[in-house]
Amino acid sequence: MRIRKAHSAAALGLAALVLATGTAAGGAQAATPMTPAGVQAAAATRLIPVDGTANFRDIGGYRTYDGATVRTGVVYRSEALNKVTAAGITKMQSLRLSGIVDFRTSAEIGANGPDKVPAGVPDTNLPISDGGYLQTLYAVVNSRDPVQQQAMLGDGKAAQLMLTMYRTFVSDPATRAQFAATARGIANGTVSLYHCSAGKDRTGWMTAILLTAVGVPQTTVDGDYLLSNQNLKAGNDALKQQLLAGGLMQHPELLDPLLTVDQSYINAARAEATAEYGSFGRYLLDGLGLDVQTLAKLRQRLVG
Repeated sequence: MRIRKAHSAAALGLAALVLATGTAAGGAQAATPMTPAGVQAAAATRLIPVDGTANFRDIGGYRTYDGATVRTGVVYRSEALNKVTAAGITKMQSLRLSGIVDFRTSAEIGANGPDKVPAGVPDTNLPISDGGYLQTLYAVVNSRDPVQQQAMLGDGKAAQLMLTMYRTFVSDPATRAQFAATARGIANGTVSLYHCSAGKDRTGWMTAILLTAVGVPQTTVDGDYLLSNQNLKAGNDALKQQLLAGGLMQHPELLDPLLTVDQSYINAARAEATAEYGSFGRYLLDGLGLDVQTLAKLRQRLVG
């Protein structure tokens, strides 16, 4: 485990103190963490109706440990923007986006198409490996062989692929650099939207980084993470029905671990962060290299 010299708690301030120690700050005025069910019940208030997307949402509106609130209308998360319509672009224009980060790999962009975004909005590709997700998905579907599909995804293999991906979010230096660059862009005001393909895994972890960094309780962070299942359900159900009807898969439910998020996935990433750095806070400071000034700017931009 790598533990570097600790920063002075006084210099870190409220938000950074939570990061460095991994403990809550607040007291009598501290916010009560939202349960995942509570977050899901308020999901409609964060979903942004950008035509051509199903998981475009505001990361704001959540209470922090010290009773403050994450600002709405500042930072957004989404799935890929390659299907955005003209109406969707108009809606995105109304959000006054400062910049977009696309976590998709070149293979993902090549397979599904580039983003469609408002003119003049910078769209930066900071690729993060999908852990073989796309390759596995294509291989499974194209085989048309239920025995081979069971062998590739059954008996927990699909979930294991996801768990490995999430651990890599923390363990891989190149991946950490992309998440850190996005966090700095958000702190500096040059990034206001980030996304991957489905807006659930790489995007979900990026959101966990941001919300945790500004003091949102873990149960609330987890509730926001799990919202992807609610938002993507209709599309996932339609996809599985098409695969079944087209004779490509006899048991499309084998794909469920790949198409959804699970508490165990984000737990695996957090466990990796703790094992490597001692706490999630130290991961933010040492693993991502987010200095005191960046953390303070992040808090200032996101919390009001």
